[in-house]
Amino acid sequence: MVFTQIEKDIAKQIFKIGLLILLIFILFTLLIRVFDSINNIDGSNKIIDQTKVETRKEFADTRSLPVKSYLPLSLDIPGYNISTNIESPLNTKVEVLDNALTRAAVYYPGSGTPGSNNTLIFGHSTTFKIVRNKAYQIFNNLKNVPAGTLVYVRTQEGVHVYKTTKVQRVSKYTSWIQFKSEKPMLTLATCDGFGKASDRWVLEAEYVGLQ
Repeated sequence: MVFTQIEKDIAKQIFKIGLLILLIFILFTLLIRVFDSINNIDGSNKIIDQTKVETRKEFADTRSLPVKSYLPLSLDIPGYNISTNIESPLNTKVEVLDNALTRAAVYYPGSGTPGSNNTLIFGHSTTFKIVRNKAYQIFNNLKNVPAGTLVYVRTQEGVHVYKTTKVQRVSKYTSWIQFKSEKPMLTLATCDGFGKASDRWVLEAEYVGLQ
């Protein structure tokens, strides 16, 4: 079969367009991978420093805390797009906590359990628009939660209800989060910047009861 010059020119144009589309797809894929790499490297390695979880010496021994087997399994704040499973690592090693944060919000081992003392749960937040791992956006709206909002924490025994008392921006130089408290409470924490040392947003809530 003999092709005319016009047909040959059309075939060349189609080939060029197809090649251009392929190149655009490859570049877009590479950009997505770069953004994901930035999130994994810069973000996960900083979150532990940003939450600055520290305890006084008398709180360091978890045997002094109430023994209760019902660890938090999930958390929901209806109306603010905050709904997540909760990871409960076995220790407080930075690499263990960082790894758990790539999957969900994290319960800090040794803090109170739902219904007793101060339960500490922390997670990622970011202002990045393109984030493939949704775990990095779990607490994006934490700073927007007003006082009086109900927070639901599910355990094996049921759903524990808390009422938000305050949400505040805490200086990165503030380090104390005390686990013992006269009344059971919940503390949620996240950084206000992603991949850098920054202040934190902290939500505190008082215990209402078990559903």
